[in-house]
Amino acid sequence: MSARWLGDDCSMEPTSHILLIAGSAEAHDIATRIAQNGQRMQAILRAPERSFGPLAVASQIWAPASLEDMKFFLTQQGITAICDAGHGFDSDVSDLAAAAAVDLGVAYARVLRPVWPVDLPLLRAGSVADAGALVLPGARVFAATGRGTVAQFAPFSGARLFLRQNSPNTRSALPDFVEPVFGTPPFTVAQEIALFEQLNIDTMICRNVGGAPSRPKLDAAREMGLRTIVIDRPAPPTGAQVLGSAQAALEWLDTL
Repeated sequence: MSARWLGDDCSMEPTSHILLIAGSAEAHDIATRIAQNGQRMQAILRAPERSFGPLAVASQIWAPASLEDMKFFLTQQGITAICDAGHGFDSDVSDLAAAAAVDLGVAYARVLRPVWPVDLPLLRAGSVADAGALVLPGARVFAATGRGTVAQFAPFSGARLFLRQNSPNTRSALPDFVEPVFGTPPFTVAQEIALFEQLNIDTMICRNVGGAPSRPKLDAAREMGLRTIVIDRPAPPTGAQVLGSAQAALEWLDTL
């Protein structure tokens, strides 16, 4: 996959030593602080972000296709430390980065905020496909799992799947059972309740990303007594150091 620089100087030399894997709010906090203190950092993102705005350090759209791909990138860019603050569900990128770090002797840490506690009567699923299999016949389902997960809901046994999207970008057509719901976060609990009532939702599906900004939909569903299915976050790379906040990540980077 080719890279595209998102910084002011698209011809910058590979002088950064810290690689920030972005895709979370924590990544933006880390990048802002690093840009202020003068440490050398560059970032990669799997896809352009619409919710957070530009990163404070030079970034590019890129994701490794293999372990060798990741190792080549790290070597080429002269990376000596990886601060992995990617999206909590981008476990494939994290696993490749962690394995490459071990092979090359590069420092690595995964930044993951605490997940939400999930208790009965909430249902848990290991993947989007598993969550889709728990949908009851005739259900009107709201899902906040991303457009890229649509195929994992098929075959769909419910009546309608309302899928949250940030904007009505021109993209491929959605399946007949899917209806997009446009909106830009953050949302309040009251806003989520109003939306669920308007759409006559009886089932809500979301990923356990943790954190306060993404929680209102879960609190709204619980307050309304909706059938709620929460998808468990993938485990961090085996043996990797896990940091629970942007501040913890910055303190770790200071020790390098």
